[in-house]
Amino acid sequence: MRARMTLSAILATAAALACGAAARGQGRQYPVRPGDDYRLVLRRLQPGDELVFLPGVHERSTTLELRGTPDRPITIRGHLDPQGRRPIVQFTGRGHNLWRLSGQHVVIRDLELHATHAYALRVDRADHVRIENCIFRDCGGGDLSANTADVHALHVTGCLFTGGRRTPVYIGRHDGGLRVTDFRFEGNVIDGRQIEAGEGYGIQLKLNVTGSVIRGNWIEHARGPGIMVYGATDDDPELGNLVEGNVVTASRNSAAILAGGGPARVHGNLVLGNPRGGIRVYDYGGRDLLRNIDVTANTAAGNGQFDLSFTGRLRNVRAERNAAFVRQGSEGIRGPADVRAGNFAAPAPPALLARIDAVSKARLDPGRLAAAVEQLPEGPVDANALAEWLDKVLAE
Repeated sequence: MRARMTLSAILATAAALACGAAARGQGRQYPVRPGDDYRLVLRRLQPGDELVFLPGVHERSTTLELRGTPDRPITIRGHLDPQGRRPIVQFTGRGHNLWRLSGQHVVIRDLELHATHAYALRVDRADHVRIENCIFRDCGGGDLSANTADVHALHVTGCLFTGGRRTPVYIGRHDGGLRVTDFRFEGNVIDGRQIEAGEGYGIQLKLNVTGSVIRGNWIEHARGPGIMVYGATDDDPELGNLVEGNVVTASRNSAAILAGGGPARVHGNLVLGNPRGGIRVYDYGGRDLLRNIDVTANTAAGNGQFDLSFTGRLRNVRAERNAAFVRQGSEGIRGPADVRAGNFAAPAPPALLARIDAVSKARLDPGRLAAAVEQLPEGPVDANALAEWLDKVLAE
């Protein structure tokens, strides 16, 4: 049973929030109690204002149309209870979204979003939106998307995505017909064990999502690839996406990281125990976009089928300083000889494989996983350093 605050505690918290707003002079704070219709408050928000959800469960879905300014963003946040738990905003009906957001200079943080049969948060036409320290839990339609209009500067940091039944993070449109720029996804954890529909990626950047960053995340048990970037129709390297310093493990039906087009840089990632392969560069959909792609300083260990793979018409595709610790039966590094050169491959020691298998099967605390990514040695990682790091991840 979820803990609820007493009425006196709620009133005390609301008073403290109101006093704090007056002292700061940075706009108004609107505390919202469980049961309040927070949609009425949303209509009042001006630049610098905050809507603060008090601890408990808040029902209702809505559309958020919010316009802050660079120096006075509008903030939607939760007030944590004494145990550090976030307020829950949920929608248990059957519809398309819990929240649909448009606007600019908006911050959403410290909330748990839950949509049993719907999408949790769909970002429409928007720019400069930050989503921080939130939990997306048990969402039936998907967790976070930006696939209906052009979006600029959507930044997602320190969030947990768990229990979702479809692709948790879906950015862009399959046909490349809209532009998403400066998307950043950093320091998050995706648990894809419950994904049951379609390909079920961990996170995907569709065609013409450009100038974006996927960095420092832990992604496990996606149904399809943990991370995929589709590339851009324009081959300007400045438009490339960066996939850097992520840990991807136990992707079920596809390789851990897929680059289906460039420009892109895949650097310093760790891919562990993915049965269908580690890092793959291939011509997705026959679009002939495999150009200006760098795959450097990654570590692939204990994967099935292959650890690194390069197929299709490769133009200015560079693969250097990658390390592969090859499980028996895997092809290791496959592709043209000039692409394979300059990389390292060796059989994976049995003790290392045992640790990899233990991590891929474990249900570890998301906070521990996020901390483990921060402590990941700079790649490529040698077998001894990798074993020591895995021991720390598994330690109670």
